[in-house]
Amino acid sequence: MKTRFVFGVVFLAAALAAPAQSAPPAAPDWRGRLREAIARATSGNPDLAAMEARIEAARHRVPQADVLPDPEVEVGIKDIPPSDFSLSRDDFTMEMVSGRQRFPAPGKRAAERRVAEAQLAGAAALHGRHAVRLAADVADAFFQLAEVDRRIELSDEARQRLKQAAQSATERYRVGKAAQADVLRANLETTALDERLISLNAQRRTQAARFNALQGLSPDEAVPPIGPVDPVPDARGAEEVLREAVERSPAVAAAAADLRRAQEETRLAALEGRPDLTATGYYAHRRKFEDFVGGSLSFNLPFAHPRRLEERRAETEALVSAARADLESARNTIREEVAATFADLQKNREQAEIYRSAILPQAEINLRAAREAYSVGQIDFETFARASIDLSNYQSEAAARSAAVGRSIAAIQKASGLPLIPGTPGWGASDEKM
Repeated sequence: MKTRFVFGVVFLAAALAAPAQSAPPAAPDWRGRLREAIARATSGNPDLAAMEARIEAARHRVPQADVLPDPEVEVGIKDIPPSDFSLSRDDFTMEMVSGRQRFPAPGKRAAERRVAEAQLAGAAALHGRHAVRLAADVADAFFQLAEVDRRIELSDEARQRLKQAAQSATERYRVGKAAQADVLRANLETTALDERLISLNAQRRTQAARFNALQGLSPDEAVPPIGPVDPVPDARGAEEVLREAVERSPAVAAAAADLRRAQEETRLAALEGRPDLTATGYYAHRRKFEDFVGGSLSFNLPFAHPRRLEERRAETEALVSAARADLESARNTIREEVAATFADLQKNREQAEIYRSAILPQAEINLRAAREAYSVGQIDFETFARASIDLSNYQSEAAARSAAVGRSIAAIQKASGLPLIPGTPGWGASDEKM
């Protein structure tokens, strides 16, 4: 089956170097963790639960819309002589029971049902939009957390490198092969990385709290490190996503439902000029005389107030114009946001590729050369430390760009309203694979 959705996310599995007999059970890959987080968020979110209840209420409102008005029953006594309140002295005194049923003019009940159906469609579309946006927010928080985890890991690796280099500088200083400035510089750089790790760990706690909150978990719930991520979007571009979004976005569906509702209310307003018919029947019982039965038909005269009908029609026509403008505005917003998010995705992909293919290999070569040169005394410690810190910074930026690709995919999902990320409600409904 042809894939209709644009993005898929692939993963890189990381193997931990450890003895086979002591290796812990393999942790879920990051894609599986993201899918689980989205499923948890969308299944227990109170806002979604409230919307689902409103949809159920709107669904029950539809069959009510075209039901006849409630019949009326009247019980009473007529023509009682006030002198003695006798029920039998006067032949006009009677005990009556009557019934009435109003029949709306032809077309009104069908129009009322169509209005209720449009309201149901709008509520369902808003629910779908909220679910897609919530899943995108979860993915955004996930990739931000993955970036912080990777920065912490890289900073810790850089700290270990500098710590070993500081020990080497101290030994070289003791034998007179290095200056005291090298030792001081080494300690300073190590301490600076300690400070950076403190800041990154605080940032991680903040991101983990947001990630947990989106899933309905306690903010201090432990979140295991995510590890490196490498989300890769599908090769197709913005035009196809935009075409799909304009056709299927919940925001467009909600605006279209509002337009249908306004149009049906306009038709209903036009039908208000038709009189409703009321059928009445009665039975009258008299104590000493013959009983009576009777019936009548009555109708209202809405055309007796033409100004009210004209204003009602003008009101509904204005609402149609507003709803039509809202629909076009929703499409324009999608076009603008999808274009902007695709541009951001393209930038992040290009930057991530430059880091992978050019910057990181050069930085690794530079560090190896600096380590060899420092070991034989050809360069000072500051030069070596700079090469080590540069590699760490470039690796952190590469991790940020990879995470930014995932965040861009989440932003495109949020802008388009399409379920592009695995785990999002509605994802894969018509796809065999990503």
